[in-house]
Formats: sequence, C-alpha cells, structure tokens
Amino acid sequence: MTPSVFHLEPFQADMLRPAGDLLALRQQFLRATRPELPARFEDPVQAALAVTEAWQRPHAAGVAAFDHDRLVGYLIGDMVFDQIWGRAGWVRLAGCALAPGQAPELIGDLYQMLGAQWVAYGCFHHVALMPAATPDLIGAWFDLSFGIQQVHALASLVSLTLPTVTRPPTLEIRQAGPADRAAVAGMYRVIRDHLTAAPVWGIALPEDEEEIRGGWAGMVDDAGMTVWLALEHEQALSMAAYERLDPAEVNLLAPERCTELVVAATVAAARGRGIGSALTHHGLTHAQQAGFTTCLTDWRSTNLLAARFWPRWGFRPVAYRLARQIDPRIAWANASRPTG
Repeated sequence: MTPSVFHLEPFQADMLRPAGDLLALRQQFLRATRPELPARFEDPVQAALAVTEAWQRPHAAGVAAFDHDRLVGYLIGDMVFDQIWGRAGWVRLAGCALAPGQAPELIGDLYQMLGAQWVAYGCFHHVALMPAATPDLIGAWFDLSFGIQQVHALASLVSLTLPTVTRPPTLEIRQAGPADRAAVAGMYRVIRDHLTAAPVWGIALPEDEEEIRGGWAGMVDDAGMTVWLALEHEQALSMAAYERLDPAEVNLLAPERCTELVVAATVAAARGRGIGSALTHHGLTHAQQAGFTTCLTDWRSTNLLAARFWPRWGFRPVAYRLARQIDPRIAWANASRPTG
C-alpha cells in the first residue's frame, strides 16, 4: 500500500455522501469473501444512509482524512453514558472506512483526534466494531491497544448442512408460550452466572435483574420472536430465542431473510448431554424451513463454551467488537500543575 499525504478535519454533514462511497467500496470488498453479508450496502446511497445513522446518534462526532480534496478515510463515534458501560466511546460498524489502497495505519491518526475528545469528556472505555475480513485494519486497532471482546457471526442457512445429533430420549423440544414465561425468565440466571464467572467476568448488576427477567419473559409474547425450550420431565433445561430481523433497518450484518439467534442457554448440570446441540439443530432446521437464508448471532470471545460451540454449527465471524480501557487516572495525570 502506498501511504497518502493527508490532512485531518472534523467530520461534517456534507461529507456523508463521499463517506458513503467509501463504505460502499468496503462492502464490495467484504462480500467477495463473505457473500452472505447484505448486498444492499454496496449501493453508495444505502451506504450513505448507514453512515448518516452513525453520524446522527446522540453525542456523535467524527474525523475525516483528506488527500488534497479527496476523502481517504473517516472515523465517526458516539459517546454513551449508562450504568453498564459507564462513560464510553463507540465506533459503530458504519463509522469507519478507508479508501482502497489506503494504509490502515491512518486509523491511528483518526483515533488520536476522536479518542482525545472522548477522554476529555471522561469516556475511558473505547469500543470499535470492525469487519472480520480486514486483518490489516484489525491489526492497526491492535497496535492501538485494542483487543477482541465480542464476535459477531453469520451462518448461511442455504449452504449449511446441519450435523446429525442424537436427541436424549426423554427430551421434549417445543415452542414456548405464555404459560412458559416464568421458565424463560428463569433461564436468565443461567446466562448471568456463566458470563459473570471466569474468564468472561461480564457485568450484570443485581439491581437490574428484575427488569431483565421481565424482558426475557416478554420474548414469548413478541410476534417477531420464536423461543424454543428443551425440557425433561417438564423441567426447562435449555432455551434458544430467534428474532426475525427487519431488512429495512440499517444493519450492515443482516441481509434479507435473516434471523438472529438472540440468546441461548443450557443449565450447567445438563451440559455435555447433547441437549444444546439437539435444540440448536431444531432451531436452525425450523429457520431453514421458514425461509430464512442466514442466521446472525454473537458471543463474548472469552465465553469459551460459545466460542467453541457456534463455529461447529457453521457460524463464521463477520465482525469483531474491539475494546480498550483507558486508565482513568489520566484525567489528572496530565493536568497542569500549579506554580508558585
């Protein structure tokens, strides 16, 4: 790659269309190796809508790199303030693209400007969603002290041949209904206990549990979701929830006729018996028969069970959530010292 001679400017609304052109070129490149990704974002108009969505988020800002008057890269991020993430800066999947042939090291210059704004606002947790099929770009983020936190993966249900599984003879698999609200809500603790343990150590606050359990129970009432339960002697041992994705939404990972495996869990005492495999086989078979062509899911990279299980079912990474934690003491470590 030939480095460009560039200058940096704050991102402005009149840059959305050329930024969409760059994003469309990126999507064309990605689909050469990940054809299951949505084709519509190869259209610069659709790509510009995705960039606009990132730009219009609350507390969004960006940096653009120009080679003379030609846009060669941009980085857009928004600040998030909530109980789980604290004060955090996020780059969404449409919030970054470089011109073809542009050295990925340009990311460092863009991040230097945008990250400085985040830190000035006390945002010390930095997150960037990046395509998995761009190892040079991922490497540039690694050089900036980012690491993989979350894996987003797609499985093609058209070409996927499901492995043969042996269902335990006492196992019943059925779709959850209103009478199963308590059973579905109870599965939240399975996920919570697993993800708060080593080596994930994911945060789940006890004061949020009642609200989260209510959300889980509500999945059985959502017309856009299908929740499957695996039971033995009427006791729920495993569950999986699939959601029909709206192709009209700006989602760079969701093609048409895509379903998302939102959550899946098997109680610890029942693992190793093939129950999760039987439920996955059932859920993906149903999705195929319902006319879905792809299935999207994601998992923490430190969730060893998930990281080993889902690739065996045909899920290939299409994006990574990269994360970096800044030492918050920088807020006063570089402060001006009083004189006198």
